[in-house]
Amino acid sequence: MEQMIDLIVERNGCSRSQAAMIADDLSRLNPRLRPLLDAWMAEGKEDDDTMYEGYSINSLKSGMHMLFTGALLTLDWLLRDPETAKKALSRGVR
Repeated sequence: MEQMIDLIVERNGCSRSQAAMIADDLSRLNPRLRPLLDAWMAEGKEDDDTMYEGYSINSLKSGMHMLFTGALLTLDWLLRDPETAKKALSRGVR
């Protein structure tokens, strides 16, 4: 968990307390999305066009101006509660 927090601080430019909250959320990530997190942690890979409920990492980063971790957590939300997440995203909620 500490390694993940360090990477989030470094790559997102946020505080350790913010990074700890993000890391906690990422620790409960849907298993389908885990390879994306693993690639980001190991290689810094942030690009992916795989669609989940009509959205991808790349579409959320470019269309909603999200950082990788925010996009990944949004995909997780889309998988858990697609109806609510899609409504929120259609209104521009990030």
